[in-house]
Amino acid sequence: MERVRILHAADIHLGEDLYGNAHGPELPRQALRALVDVARGAGADLVIIAGDLFDSNRVDSDTVEFAIEQLLRLPVPAVVLPGNHDCLVADSVYERPEFTHMESPIHILRAADGETVDFPGLDTAVWGKPITSYGGDLRPLAIPPLRVPRRWRLALGHGYYSGETPDSLYSFQISREEIENSGMDYVALGHHSEFRCVFDGAVKACYSGSASSGSRSVVLVDLVDGSGVFISPRRLPL
Repeated sequence: MERVRILHAADIHLGEDLYGNAHGPELPRQALRALVDVARGAGADLVIIAGDLFDSNRVDSDTVEFAIEQLLRLPVPAVVLPGNHDCLVADSVYERPEFTHMESPIHILRAADGETVDFPGLDTAVWGKPITSYGGDLRPLAIPPLRVPRRWRLALGHGYYSGETPDSLYSFQISREEIENSGMDYVALGHHSEFRCVFDGAVKACYSGSASSGSRSVVLVDLVDGSGVFISPRRLPL
């Protein structure tokens, strides 16, 4: 393929938090519907969600069913990374039967050390490491070498970009060095409410912004053979 188009989203926060999180229940639902519509309208070949599809692991079954229903409206596969709100712990939302018994083009990244999902038809491989605790020193972009010989290599990371100086106040830190040495073409980041590109070198790395708060945005990522990676943020019509 001469061009592969990816829709990168994050921080949708479906479901109202028990402690009165300001996201509320309805706006995230509107955001998920809208990003699916944008992916369909823009001709995306793949959708990636870089963490916090859900606001917590305590969301009700109706919210889970809504999420699956919307993602199944996509005519293309989706890759979902558990974030810090919906982390992959024993009682994770992703351990419910709706997900564990599901046979569909929705790929949940589950391997604690990271895993790769291969899309041969797109000549693209996607790697991601789920958040597996509510805090701690997990490094979301401690990436092993990808052994899948694909033209395009993408990573998903949910965490705090610390640049060149670690900050002990934050968990799930992502350094400039980890991005620069990742061997990826594009790193899709989540955990920040505003659209922000943090690295623009041989590797491009961006936060999509929250789909339901902050910039209320997603990012269209065009992987163009012979030209490189092109980024286009889109504000959702909410």
